[in-house]
Amino acid sequence: MLINSNIYYMTLKQYQWVKLAVVVSVAVVFSQAVISKSFLIPIATLVIATLFLLYLRRKVTEIVADERDYATGGKAALLAMQIYAWGATLGMFTLYHFRDYNPGFEPVAMTLAYSTCVLMFLYALIFRYYNRVSLSDKKTKYIIFVFIFGILGAMFTLRLFSGEDDWACKNGEWVKHGQPSFSAPSIPCKK
Repeated sequence: MLINSNIYYMTLKQYQWVKLAVVVSVAVVFSQAVISKSFLIPIATLVIATLFLLYLRRKVTEIVADERDYATGGKAALLAMQIYAWGATLGMFTLYHFRDYNPGFEPVAMTLAYSTCVLMFLYALIFRYYNRVSLSDKKTKYIIFVFIFGILGAMFTLRLFSGEDDWACKNGEWVKHGQPSFSAPSIPCKK
């Protein structure tokens, strides 16, 4: 690292090594947190690692990516999103069709359907943002709109998946909570 009046600079190679070390560290923390059933630690670790890498990327003195890299990345992202959307849609219809054989297929099918819709909607918003919004005043309004829409979407999702109509395990038996649209789980209740 080069030091110039208390400012640290990195070469691209140094940044790539640090990025690799951060990714390995985050993977270790994630695996240990999943084993110990702690889910807040990986989220905090991911946020801190992302901010750290963004900070370090600003300190790289060489060119990290050029216009061709961004164009190729955009094409790859669009193709990956389209492949995911088609695969998730086909998987959703297949799982929904077989929901009578296993009631657990229905929530998975609905999750695939909603995630695909959210992905497509986010793509449309972000594409519109980068394609049309150029003035800072419009950017502020757009960011506020996306933030409000995100809060409304989160509230809708929490209500939809809140478990109002589900089966609860009480005293070793499955008890209805609300009006579930599927039969009690076939696995034993052990509480």
